[in-house]
Amino acid sequence: MAGERTARVWAYVAAAREGDAPVSLSALCRAAAGCLGVDGASVTAVGGPVVGGTAVRELLSATDGLSARLEELLLTTGEGPGAEDFMFGAPMLIPDLEQTTERWPGFAPAAVAAGARALFAFPLQAGAIRAGVLSLYRARPGPLTPQQLADALVFADIALQLLLDSSAGISGSADYRALDGLSDSRAEVHQATGMISVQLGVSLEEAFVRLRAHAFAVGTPLGDIAGDVVNRLLRFTPDPRP
Repeated sequence: MAGERTARVWAYVAAAREGDAPVSLSALCRAAAGCLGVDGASVTAVGGPVVGGTAVRELLSATDGLSARLEELLLTTGEGPGAEDFMFGAPMLIPDLEQTTERWPGFAPAAVAAGARALFAFPLQAGAIRAGVLSLYRARPGPLTPQQLADALVFADIALQLLLDSSAGISGSADYRALDGLSDSRAEVHQATGMISVQLGVSLEEAFVRLRAHAFAVGTPLGDIAGDVVNRLLRFTPDPRP
């Protein structure tokens, strides 16, 4: 039965390819969104150096703008299922985000305002190795059915295989960027955190919290705020002492 399910999900992914392109994380996200009764899907790689106590995250593929926006909110607020599932290594199934505002006071209201009402996050892991997260969102509240949940777990297994194959150079997919070679925006987050630490005379952890808080307060992506700091368009100043 498990083999039949895996073969069926692989067929969905293969059918979602564009033309003769190889199977990729992009095809997997499209297939997941189409088969699991959700409105969007994304795959994020997690790993590499730690910024302010938080593992670096790289969005590798997303079916739509809201999926990408939710990932940005996860990074900016440091809250939500995409953050905690990686910490605990278990899927996080949130059928109604409006019921999690006390748990995630920064992330949940912003995610609901953006148009997401349910979120389901699946760690991509092999034993103790956790490489990323498959995230699904729905514009209306409600749980996954048992069939959808079982299929989602297979999608997560395939996503892990594709991510690791791409990282090792086995496939020709361009979806994966190794996290020890950060994208410009994530590298700037590291650099900006260090600059803010010096400007405020605080630890890297505190500097990253301040960077996140500012991005959230002004409603601007974290990478854009980091770029302003690096380019010296924005400077953080110590709070005035009484």
